[in-house]
Amino acid sequence: MNPIWVRTASRRYAVHVGRGILGSLPGLLARHPACRAAGGSAVMVSDASLFAGPAGRAASALERAGWRVSRGVLPAGEAAKTLSSLDKLYGFLLKSGAERRTPLVAVGGGSIGDAAGFAAATYQRGIPLVHVPTTFLAQADSAIGGKTAVDHPLAKNAVGAFYQPIFVLADVETLRTLPRRQLMSGLAEAVKCALVFDPAFARRLAARWPRVRAGDLAELEHAVRTSVAWKARAVSADEFDLAGKRELLNFGHTLGHALEWATGYRGALHGEAVVWGMRAALELSSGRGWLRRDRPLADALLDGLAAPAWPRGLASSDLWAAMRRDKKVRAGRNVFVLLKRIGEPARVDDVTKPELAAALRRLGVTK
Repeated sequence: MNPIWVRTASRRYAVHVGRGILGSLPGLLARHPACRAAGGSAVMVSDASLFAGPAGRAASALERAGWRVSRGVLPAGEAAKTLSSLDKLYGFLLKSGAERRTPLVAVGGGSIGDAAGFAAATYQRGIPLVHVPTTFLAQADSAIGGKTAVDHPLAKNAVGAFYQPIFVLADVETLRTLPRRQLMSGLAEAVKCALVFDPAFARRLAARWPRVRAGDLAELEHAVRTSVAWKARAVSADEFDLAGKRELLNFGHTLGHALEWATGYRGALHGEAVVWGMRAALELSSGRGWLRRDRPLADALLDGLAAPAWPRGLASSDLWAAMRRDKKVRAGRNVFVLLKRIGEPARVDDVTKPELAAALRRLGVTK
């Protein structure tokens, strides 16, 4: 499967990306040193709809290979990432008899991975974690790098831990039945990687947008592998997001997370909110005289992503207040990732409230 390797101080692990590889899960689990003393027991965490699909198939494959699998159900979407859902998940792990060496297999999108990952990081001070991401967003981004978290009423991803999986298995065949809106939301993460790191990837995406947007599996596999490779480099260089390298992956997310929080997670999907965040970042970049020749290509990629209309009545001041709670705040300043050109990002901490307001006015979303 030609895995992509993530090499951090705490763990070295493989990210397997391919088509039709879900059935390799039992073998990968059986061969991993962290699971050899598990006594043939595993726990799988997903949502109810996925247990009727890929999670159910993965559990059955493990059972046919002799594993005893306990199945834990989380709510779908952001509802999985609450403290009450986490408490129920701990109860499931205790009742299932999960031990320190029992692998937890998280099957689903980013919310399932975040919540189940945090449970794995903290249950009995840490049990082996395997990610089997089933959305484009999770395959290209959130399943890699060890960020786990649940939300707090005051801020998104406010309670969490860095906890690396023992491996990741991303079967792009699971994207066949992904709703189009979810696919388009996830593609925002590929566009993010292209704009921040890889001009050649940006040009390829733009040239092949019709096939990518139509869900061509070969194109999606290439986009996932390329995005994973870039994220693996950033994570390997900056596991705990303190040296600035990994922070570049936050392009579009400062405003995007604030938009999600300000709308109570009921409006835009994560990737859709990030699209608005990237549009704002492009405006901020252009306002500083950057991105002149590359702006048309960047705009073309974002124009190929769907995002709902800007929430009515949402002002820049509302977002500014939400951003003050962002995890990327440093010494009271928000860190924005802007672009000098495609492939040349810049971390800045001097974006002012009037500057952001002006950028949103130029986008035509606020007055």
